Amino acid sequence: MRVEIRERPYDIFSVIGVSTLLVIFILINEISGFEVQALRVILGLPFILFFPGYVLISALYPEKKRYFNSKGDPITKMEWDKLIEEREDEDASKDDLPDGKGLDNLERIALSLGLSIAITPLIGLVLNYTYDWSPDHLGIRLIPILISIYSFILITGVVATRRRIRTPVEDRFEIIVDIKVPEEYSIMDKALTIGIVVMMIASVSLLVYIIVVPREGEAFTEFYVLGPTGKAEKYPRNMLLEEEKFVIIGIGNHEHEKMNYTLVMTISSKASNNTMTSYEHVTVSRTNQPSMMVIVPDDGTVEIPCNFSILETGAYKLRFLLFRGEKEYRDLHLWIKVFEEGSFRISEDGGVDLYITDIEGDPSGLPRETLSGNPTGIGFGVRNRLNEQISVRISISLGFDGDPIEIDPDNRSIEVQNGKEYWIDVTINSTSSLDVLPMSFLFPDGEQVLRCLFEYDEETVLIFYYLNVGV
Repeated sequence: MRVEIRERPYDIFSVIGVSTLLVIFILINEISGFEVQALRVILGLPFILFFPGYVLISALYPEKKRYFNSKGDPITKMEWDKLIEEREDEDASKDDLPDGKGLDNLERIALSLGLSIAITPLIGLVLNYTYDWSPDHLGIRLIPILISIYSFILITGVVATRRRIRTPVEDRFEIIVDIKVPEEYSIMDKALTIGIVVMMIASVSLLVYIIVVPREGEAFTEFYVLGPTGKAEKYPRNMLLEEEKFVIIGIGNHEHEKMNYTLVMTISSKASNNTMTSYEHVTVSRTNQPSMMVIVPDDGTVEIPCNFSILETGAYKLRFLLFRGEKEYRDLHLWIKVFEEGSFRISEDGGVDLYITDIEGDPSGLPRETLSGNPTGIGFGVRNRLNEQISVRISISLGFDGDPIEIDPDNRSIEVQNGKEYWIDVTINSTSSLDVLPMSFLFPDGEQVLRCLFEYDEETVLIFYYLNVGV
């Protein structure tokens, strides 16, 4: 069988036709959602890695490679190869034989691949500078890249076609495919040749299948919690009793099948499930944990907005549990402190949390009464959400006036006296926390009001702590 392309540039027509078909399929997929992944891969690889360079080479070199003898007369490739063989047999010099002019088929293929690998990134580089013109539509996106490469192939293909047609027929680039088995082959040789061809076709088909139909990867589930901005930042850490906070809970299903999950929020292993249909407004306590069923399609992701409040003061490990059937499958958590009104304040600029807890950092452990002569442990906490380091002065006194006394950082046991103000300076790095600075106080008998003053820059935050001593 012999196939010859010379009269008309059907090779360029085929490149433009295949490129047009790919563009149509991708546009249909983007508009309607209909997708044929195998076809996109089969047509997309040559579209990116071969076609741009091939049409450019065809435009630059519309003629076939031509050969000449030592006198400069044109000869065929077979005649040129024969002259080379004769010179090699006679050990004669080949310097008087000029090299062929133009490109042969192998050189065209190699240059087409190389130029395509160079052209495609250059088109992407140009598109990168169009992003500012229309961020939602331009830039390095599927459709702009597709249209840009297609336009290059189409325009360069038209130029290549015109140059090919204007070249004399005898000098035009030609593609000749001559498939035949030499007559001198025996039946066994012919059978082996056909077998090798079949095996090569099967190998190429298998390679395409492996590329187009990837193996099923590992089955897993994504489970994550985002802050109120939709990013992994600004998580709630301190909150008032029954105050509502917002997070986003995400579930990504990569189990290769539709999944039914159960989502649970809890602060205690002894809490009972309270089945919900949404997490828009949920409450959590030591006895109550909201749960809901979540259905996620295969290879899908569901993000659940969650407004929650906690009904009891304390320092909690707020757990987000994902169940698959009856089995706990994934586990996330946030550390949260819940304060009653008065023991927690936020600075006026909204960047710093200031609070008092017990000596272990638990807001629910602050004593309200103690025996005479018993030391009382109090923890002071600062959370800096600013993007700069701050220095905070913490002052403690019984009343509003008093002589300042610096607290020894190595001995934070203080016998509190009226008319004295005890202070200590602490430094908090940007977006960091002093979770608890423990101190031990010995108060005089009676109903005492401890004045806790936090000062940094020009901000002043005051927290009062009431304690009955001598009961």
